[in-house]
Amino acid sequence: MYSTTHSHHLSLHEESSLKNIKPEHKILLTFFIVISIAFSDVESLFQITSHILIVFSIVFISKIPLKTYLKRLTIDIPFILFALFLPFLSSENNDVIYTFAGIEIFRTGLMDMFAILFKATLGLTMGIVLTAVTTNIEVIYGLQKLKFPQIIIAIMSFTIRYIDVFIDEFKRVKISMRSRGYKEKGLKTLFPIAYASGAMLIRGYERGERVYLSMLSRGFNGSIELKEREYNNSIILIFLTLVSVIILILDKYLWVNI
Repeated sequence: MYSTTHSHHLSLHEESSLKNIKPEHKILLTFFIVISIAFSDVESLFQITSHILIVFSIVFISKIPLKTYLKRLTIDIPFILFALFLPFLSSENNDVIYTFAGIEIFRTGLMDMFAILFKATLGLTMGIVLTAVTTNIEVIYGLQKLKFPQIIIAIMSFTIRYIDVFIDEFKRVKISMRSRGYKEKGLKTLFPIAYASGAMLIRGYERGERVYLSMLSRGFNGSIELKEREYNNSIILIFLTLVSVIILILDKYLWVNI
């Protein structure tokens, strides 16, 4: 039986009021807010402002250190680099809003750039919050409570369990290689890494077979039980999620525009 108190390197140890919320609630609330952001209209100042306030209110409540948040937000860099080229592209005619040194900037391209930056940044921020206040075992526990297929739960559980095992094993292999004079210089050094990776793959497959047969002998039936613990309800987080969804509905269907 797994304990839901097991932590991981993405989960923060600082006290946060969101840590004691039921994992399934955090997953659902994150999902609904991200969906609301994804379907928001970037030309609506009402939606943009509202979603920014909601998301960063959640960041504030989660008590994630600013340095940690900015460090994890660097995952957004590929989206930013891609978005920077969009103002120079357009699928519409007569869409030029500015020309400089023969380079044309298009309105639709600018809006596409802003949409990617806005939605990717806020969506990633919600993901950062979820991983910071929820351990990986709690995520699995939450998915189990949400009635996800047991095969998915089992695969995720074993993946999380053995990622650290393989990382530690690879570190030991590198230490062993360095003790034999291995130096990471030039293309020739890729061959030893390839051999070591192949050996680890075979070793991992064999270990998986042994673990599976061992679990079958102990009565494993495809489902994994997770130890429950008491959680609290967060009225503030539920309220912010409902506000986010309501804002989207109001602006899209009741024509509330500012």
